Amino acid sequence: MTNFPDDLEAALSAHARQQNISRDEAIRRIVREWMRTHGFLAETDEDETPPSPAPGKPDPEFVQYPGYFKGDGSL
Repeated sequence: MTNFPDDLEAALSAHARQQNISRDEAIRRIVREWMRTHGFLAETDEDETPPSPAPGKPDPEFVQYPGYFKGDGSL
């Protein structure tokens, strides 16, 4: 297991709790997204499930009136 500095460990733990996933899954998702956005991986494969939106913040892609969302995806 890789240990990160305390600030990163705290952020990683918070992210994993918020997404209701394990620490390892959180790391996989973070690295995969970084690799994808920096051109090292192709766009999402058809059989891959995209990560869930943060609790309490509906995904603007799946709401009936996405125009109500401003900036960071909140009302």
